[in-house]
Parts: sequence; C-alpha cells; structure tokens
Amino acid sequence: MLDERKIKILRAIIDDYIATAEPVGSRTIARKYRMGISPATIRNEMADLEELGYISQPYTSAGRIPSDKGYRFYVDFLMNCKKLDEKDIFIINQLLKKRIRELEDFIEDTSKTISNLTNYTALILGPELNNSFLKHIEIIKIENKKGLVVIITNLGNVVHQIIDIPDGFKDNELTRISNLLNTFLKYKTIDEITPELMENVKHEIIEHEEVICILMNILIETLSQFREGGKVYYFGSSKMLDFPEFRDLDKARSFLSLLEEEDLISNILKSITKPNKISISIGNENPWKELQDYSIITTNFSIDNNNLYILGVLGPTRMDYSRVVTILKELVESLKERVNNIL
Repeated sequence: MLDERKIKILRAIIDDYIATAEPVGSRTIARKYRMGISPATIRNEMADLEELGYISQPYTSAGRIPSDKGYRFYVDFLMNCKKLDEKDIFIINQLLKKRIRELEDFIEDTSKTISNLTNYTALILGPELNNSFLKHIEIIKIENKKGLVVIITNLGNVVHQIIDIPDGFKDNELTRISNLLNTFLKYKTIDEITPELMENVKHEIIEHEEVICILMNILIETLSQFREGGKVYYFGSSKMLDFPEFRDLDKARSFLSLLEEEDLISNILKSITKPNKISISIGNENPWKELQDYSIITTNFSIDNNNLYILGVLGPTRMDYSRVVTILKELVESLKERVNNIL
C-alpha cells in the first residue's frame, strides 16, 4: 500500500492530468498543491510511483502521467463523488419532464442527455426481449378502410402499424378481435407465442380471416424484431474528437469504426456491467484490444427485476471518473421513478 505522501502526489498528478491533458511536473505539484515539500522530494516520490507502475513518463524531460494502474487506484480508493450543480439538475429535470410516447424515444433522449452532461460518448444497450410479454394489443379504426394496430410489451416497447380493413368493417368487430387477441396473447412471453397458438386464435375468429391473417403477419414480424433484442444506441461520438488524445487522424478513425461494431459494443456492455452497480473498466483492463485506449463506465437500469437497459459512458482513460459516476447514479434513480409510471 502507498504511504500518505505518495497518495497525495498521485492524486495531484491524476487530478491535474484529467484537467489539463498535460504531463505533470514536480514544480507544478509544489506550486499548485502546497504540500510543504520541495520539488526535489516530489521528484523522488514520483520516481518511486513510476517504479511501482502508477505513473509513467511519456518522453524524456517531460512530467508524469497516470498509468491505468494509477487510475485504478484512484477510482478504488481516492475518488469522491461530486455534487451536481444547478445547471446539471436542470438538464436532468428537463429530460424527466418530457412527455413519453414510446420508451425507445425516451432512451434516445437519455443518451443525448448523458453525452451532453459528461462531454463523452454515451452508449445504451436495450434489453433482451425474449422473456418480455405482451401487455396490450389493440386495433383502432382510423378511417373507412384503414385501421391502426398497436402492440405494447411490459418493457414499454410500442409497435404501431396501419393496416387495410374490409369495407364496412364495424368498430365493434375490431373491438371483438382486439379482445380475443388479448385473451389469447396477453401476458404471454415472446417465446410462448408460437405459430400453433396463433393458429388457435385464427380458428376463434374464422369469419374475419382476411384481417386476422394481416394481424398474424404483423405479430410474426414484430416478434422476430423483439427476438433480436439488444439494440445499441449511442450519442456524442464527435465529442471525443475534441480531446487531445484523439487529434491523431488514425486514432479518430479507429474510434469511429469501433462505434459501428454493434455486436462488439453489445458484448462489451454486457460483460462489463454488474447488476445494480457502477462498473468501471480502464484502458488495458479491457480484454478487447479495440478498447485499450479508453475507459468505460456502465450501470444497469432495471424495473421489477427486469433488466431494461445498460447505460454506459465511453471516454479517454483521462476521463473525469467522479463526475461520470455521479451523473449515472443520479440519472438511474430519476429514471426508475419516471419509467415506473409508464410501464
């Protein structure tokens, strides 16, 4: 374990480097942090920290920068969660006040809010939907030969599609079909709605076979989309290009290419995230070489033990860990209360 003086110097190096992106020298620490020791003593302590692997020197005569090991020590033992200021709280409240028509739109807005608050790239992974169930199915007549089919799951996913209906089809017939569909399919999980079950539904409403066949096709298509599950949303990719670390053109291209790998991002988010915890993976701790220049902070968002979404923030290893953790914690608590009201 590091002694108190080394810990103070390590904290100063990390805080200064996060703020400036410039290697930190002994004179800077002596001047800014007033530890009551000379630059020469600080240099000796920095040499020890470098030998222990907590900091490194990017080139001769430069100051020091934190290593991944140094960031890990900082995150585990030194980091204090920051309080959000009034502007941050206002931005979060504006998100929560938005009228929610569909959960998916709300999650997209959430990713924008996370990115705007942190200035990093926000990543959100949607739920695996195989075990979700249908909460409601309804067909509404919108004009003489047109109807609107609305399908809602318990996780807030909403599908709506306009269909053709026979001329003269009465509203009460659409209501009867909706009721029968709900009788057979409501509370069934996606995997329980089999072709055999849907055939049974058709036999119950045989006189409206034309409309039922259309509805069955919509259901089959919808269910196949749900089985894919795990949609990845991201926002703020361009924000990363503002950091000095990504001014190198090859590195910028590599980062943008990484975001296009949806399966990879999905696997990363699922493997890093631990239930009901903030998880932080730093640089070379990531088993994927594509991520070893980055840090990623994630948490899951669940309602009634249903894991709805994984929220993540991707940034340089020189990210402001404390601020990101505070924002994710605040958002998750606020979102739980908001989304509980619409599911």
